[in-house]
Amino acid sequence: MQVLKRNIRYLLWKGGADRKEWPSRLAGWLACPIPWANALLEGEGGELTAKERKALGNETGLSPEDLLGDLLEKQGVDILVENIRHLLNGLPHGQKKEFAQSLGVDVTTVSRWLGGAQRPTKKKLEEIEKYFGLPPGTNLVSEPIFLWTEPISESQIKSWITDTIQQTDVKTLREIFPALRRLLMK
Repeated sequence: MQVLKRNIRYLLWKGGADRKEWPSRLAGWLACPIPWANALLEGEGGELTAKERKALGNETGLSPEDLLGDLLEKQGVDILVENIRHLLNGLPHGQKKEFAQSLGVDVTTVSRWLGGAQRPTKKKLEEIEKYFGLPPGTNLVSEPIFLWTEPISESQIKSWITDTIQQTDVKTLREIFPALRRLLMK
């Protein structure tokens, strides 16, 4: 089932949907409530019902067998290139040069990584993982972090926090404010 959930995130990504829209887009595909779609995307939901699998197939034009196969492999997705693109797209404007300097490479090398013309060495991959604060053991070559639903870069995390706070009702905000203040005032 994990392959199916990864495939769903891939189809949403490939379709160009903004990550914030994934739950509502999936809810529309499956004709299900947004919280259930969100749980599926986060890997917390259970199995899709037969009706949901059929709706997903109808929406994407893929057979049940295709949906259960590895779509990234079948589509020839270069996971490393997409991961690097995703990470660098999360940097604020102008920070790509800073990123290259911190890794001790030229900006043109980073551009070649983005285009797939050159691949980072194992040492540079480790430095990239450290630069972005990825969890230990993350494999940029095989793990499609570009499909993660969680924000990764500093700017993505700040944006998520800001958006979430903006959408929170006043009553809840008042309840959580003391804890937020303690967390953020250290």
